[in-house]
Amino acid sequence: MSEQRDIFEVVEQRPGYDPVAFPELCTALYERELVVLSQLQVHSANGLQRRLRSLSYYVRNAGRAMLSCGCPCDLDVQNASWQAPQKTKLKSTATRGAKLEKWLQGKDVQLGTTVPILNLNPHLQQVRLDSIDRIDREQGRVHCNEFGWFLFTGESCESDGDHLLLAKPELAWLKPAVCGHQWSHKGRTDPRTLSLRELLLATAIDWQRLR
Repeated sequence: MSEQRDIFEVVEQRPGYDPVAFPELCTALYERELVVLSQLQVHSANGLQRRLRSLSYYVRNAGRAMLSCGCPCDLDVQNASWQAPQKTKLKSTATRGAKLEKWLQGKDVQLGTTVPILNLNPHLQQVRLDSIDRIDREQGRVHCNEFGWFLFTGESCESDGDHLLLAKPELAWLKPAVCGHQWSHKGRTDPRTLSLRELLLATAIDWQRLR
């Protein structure tokens, strides 16, 4: 008898977990990731095979986590996305830098914490999700896994980071990030689809603590 589990099998129950929605959510995630993989420039068949072999594991984990993480936004199971009202425009607040610096200088910040990155490019503005993987207190800077180094006040230290700002994890920034909200020079535009990595970062947020 095969011991391989179906990717839609419910292995565990968690508070707020909906076993009925789980298969539909996993199907949406799986189909979306297959489209992403089909559009990759493949340099190694072995690399693509490894990603395909691990895909069901990450899809299953993401599906469970999305159903039980307590995100305050509405979950659209059919599209594997969160939804919430969108702000008229995206802009940095006057207190953003001071709040971030105070938070980073405290003792509660842990490596791996999910943080919002504001992209204020005038052509297309977004709030992206990243995670902290290094804190350099001597030089007053923090390193994020994808977007690189930022000062404790949030300004990017990277050569291509003119429009990027790091912010303290707060509902005002995290909700538009997990919903994929975007703004063009004309105002609100269609939301983007979060990558599987960003979905997992979103489920790692301690949403109860932020309420």
